[in-house]
Amino acid sequence: MSPSGTFTTTVHPFESPTPHACAYETGLTNAKNALVFIGGLGDGPHTVPYPRTIAKRLEREPELSYSVFEFRLTSSFSGFGFARLADDVADISALVKYLRSIGKRRVVLLGHSTGCQDCMEYTSPSHGVAPVDGFILQAPVSDRGAMALEIGEPRLDEGLKVAKELIASGRGHERMLPEHTTPSFRDTPISASRWYALGASDGEDNYFDPGLPDDVVEPYWKRVDRPILILHSGNDEFVPSSIDKNALVQHWRALCKPGIASEFSGVIPGAGHRVEEPEAEEWLTHTVVKFLQSVH
Repeated sequence: MSPSGTFTTTVHPFESPTPHACAYETGLTNAKNALVFIGGLGDGPHTVPYPRTIAKRLEREPELSYSVFEFRLTSSFSGFGFARLADDVADISALVKYLRSIGKRRVVLLGHSTGCQDCMEYTSPSHGVAPVDGFILQAPVSDRGAMALEIGEPRLDEGLKVAKELIASGRGHERMLPEHTTPSFRDTPISASRWYALGASDGEDNYFDPGLPDDVVEPYWKRVDRPILILHSGNDEFVPSSIDKNALVQHWRALCKPGIASEFSGVIPGAGHRVEEPEAEEWLTHTVVKFLQSVH
């Protein structure tokens, strides 16, 4: 179960495109390796409980020598509405460079929710990022699917039409009116460009839409060249119940190059989106440790 109450962290200021950037290290002291947690929309350092549980577990695995890092991106908390995945990638790469500079031997990225899209974007050769040693995707959810689950596809597509018109007229930076978004987004200012990226079939954030054909998604998975662990949450509230999550994960595994996608990939039993259920969290923690043991 996630630790409650106070906890100790070591603060690492580092150079980043995000001003005054700091990373927060928890767990094993003087670890040789780093597990970097990247949250989803609305998240920031310490908003998701399970990274601290993983850090506590890794303290009991000193031979692995991993500590856990969280950090603030430009898009953290309410900043995602006017940011892009490319901005996240630049922030992540800056942290990876810093971690290498202080002697970390292995760096593995753990993405949660939109953090999974960040991990996939990180593999794009267009960014010239600092290399990492592995990826973990937890809750790789389609934002389009989650939005449609909330308001239905017809209403979603009406709002996306408005966003597309704003982008076409050079006004993609302007805020979407709340009536053209979904109730869950109405407290966060969001630009037309980001709304389209999140919700459209051809949006730049749309890596995990089960409806996308293989000729679109296969190149994304083929460019992953480091070990990757893919974990859907069994009871994810943002995924339609009609989706066979395990079949989807196994299909993504098959699209990867041979030997890249971990055999431990699958579905976290009984887990919601953030894996706050004690048994599910324990399963996740155990699986992450097994995966890290396989990363060389």
